[in-house]
Amino acid sequence: MAATNKEMAIEFQYFGEVWTFFKKYYHVRSDDDFWDAVVSEGGAIVQKYSNLPLCKDLVLAVIDELDRKGKLEKGECM
Repeated sequence: MAATNKEMAIEFQYFGEVWTFFKKYYHVRSDDDFWDAVVSEGGAIVQKYSNLPLCKDLVLAVIDELDRKGKLEKGECM
């Protein structure tokens, strides 16, 4: 039996916020202002949810993906 959104209200909230965060920064730029904003906003999401491990892992996964995309666009990795 699957859990309901109501049963997982906190998870539902931060999954949505992390998804919105990912969409906002999807088009990676290489300038410091971009990365400062990514780190700041990602940290704020994690802090908002009291460093819940899954929330932190999701934010870190998004940041890692943005970093990977940025490097790929610059031809730094395959």
